Amino acid sequence: MRSHKGFQYYSHRGRRKHPSTPLERIGSHLILPILLVLAAAFITTHTFALPYSSTLNFHTVLLALGASVLRLFIAYILCLLIGIPLGLLAESDKRIESVLLPVYDVMESIPVIAFFPVIILFFVSSGFLEGAAVFMLFFSMIWSIIFNTIGGLKVIPKEVIAVGKVFGLSRWDRFTKITLPALFPPLVTGSILALAAGWNIVIVAEALHAYAPQSTHAHDLYGIGSVLVQSAAAGDNAQLFVAMTVLVVMIAVLNLFLWQPLLARAERYKFD
Repeated sequence: MRSHKGFQYYSHRGRRKHPSTPLERIGSHLILPILLVLAAAFITTHTFALPYSSTLNFHTVLLALGASVLRLFIAYILCLLIGIPLGLLAESDKRIESVLLPVYDVMESIPVIAFFPVIILFFVSSGFLEGAAVFMLFFSMIWSIIFNTIGGLKVIPKEVIAVGKVFGLSRWDRFTKITLPALFPPLVTGSILALAAGWNIVIVAEALHAYAPQSTHAHDLYGIGSVLVQSAAAGDNAQLFVAMTVLVVMIAVLNLFLWQPLLARAERYKFD
């Protein structure tokens, strides 16, 4: 078999792409998305030279991005702590699965904005806006973890499970040595999809004042989502496109240096 030099690109759908050079990877992850941002800037302002804004502060944008990443990280950890047990529970028994799967399907289909009355009642009215943001991110992300956990459990060969019983492994040993390694690939995929959903909803989660104007307690949280909303509302194109560029670069860096290595490692744990 002929060997190829370069990096292997792994898709979150589990298919291995052709080898690529570092330049190709950087180009596809960074250059092309940034060119799209610049194209959007040109369409909006009819010039590639963005107008100077006295409110533009690159340091502020980076801090806002850090605040958003922290909220996403907290929500993601909660998704793992709750989503994996819920997936395991659904697969523990056929009767439980027949009850829980329809519930999961319905809950996943409910738009997170439909929870605004609950969010306002329990979080915003008490001044716990961070809890409101994390809850919205959590609700939009957890389903990817749950369904990928269920899917990962279904593909474990029965022969593998039987081997653990034949060798007298305890239930805990079977879980740590068979189930968890088998769940690693689907959980990596689920994590990518969960974080993608979180990035999509982060604007709603942080710009509470814009999406819940009827509440006198709601105000925007400090984050990249609220920076985008406030910049767009104020017509501050310079800060808007700087924030968009920083967000694109952050997502691309995560894919390059976090998800790609994890997807490559997950290949070792797949059942062929």
